Parts: sequence; structure tokens; C-alpha cells
Amino acid sequence: MPKSTKPKRNGSSQQSSPYASKSKPSNTIFKMNTDLGQHVLKNPGVAQAIVDKADLKQSDIVLEVGPGSGNLTVKILEKCKRVIAVELDPRMAAEVTKRVQGKPEAKRLEVLLGDVIKTDLPYFDVCISNTPYQ
Repeated sequence: MPKSTKPKRNGSSQQSSPYASKSKPSNTIFKMNTDLGQHVLKNPGVAQAIVDKADLKQSDIVLEVGPGSGNLTVKILEKCKRVIAVELDPRMAAEVTKRVQGKPEAKRLEVLLGDVIKTDLPYFDVCISNTPYQ
């Protein structure tokens, strides 16, 4: 019996899956430096879960390692006294600073530029990080 000549369901001419790769990158602002393990936390539910698990108090000073674009940072700022964010990439440090610029939270955010391992860190109560797991 000969094979049917129907087009394949998963043919290369159609990309109907939401997970199919697209020709242009999903992040048009920055080209992520994968050598540094950069990734952006996009899911607000995950960011909120991280903050909830930290059980922050209004009096806490939080050290955030690798704030990236600030999706987790803004959630942390809602719950604590102050955030000290240490970022290696100057582009991302500028982005997280711009994210809170002109808002009351800006006074409670301190961004340190550099490698967290090599940086002299000020006092903090809690450390939060969405560390890459590659």
C-alpha cells in the first residue's frame, strides 16, 4: 500500500506552536550574555513566590544578587525597608535603576555595579537571588 501524500502535521512551513522558535529574539532591548548566565525572570507568579518564601519583614535590608531588569526587585521593594542590588552588567544596572526612577521606591534601592564575590558588601538581613541553574 503506498504512503499517503497528506502534508505533515508538524511541517516546517507552519509554526503554530507558541513554543516554536521565532526568527527574532524575544528580548529586543538587550542581547543576553549567556557567558554570564543572564536570563530574565518574566513570570510574575515565580517572582512573587520567591518573595513569599523569603518571608520578608518591613525592617529587612535585602541583598539581591543579579537584579537583571528588576522584575523581582520591584516585588522585594514592596515588602522590605531597603534593597541593595549587585549587578555585573552595567546595562542591566541602568535598567533596574530606570525601572524605579521617579517613584518613592527609588530612595530605598541601592545598585552596586560589580561581581558580588569581589564586592565589599554592606550589612544586610536577607539575600535573595534568582540564580541561573544551567
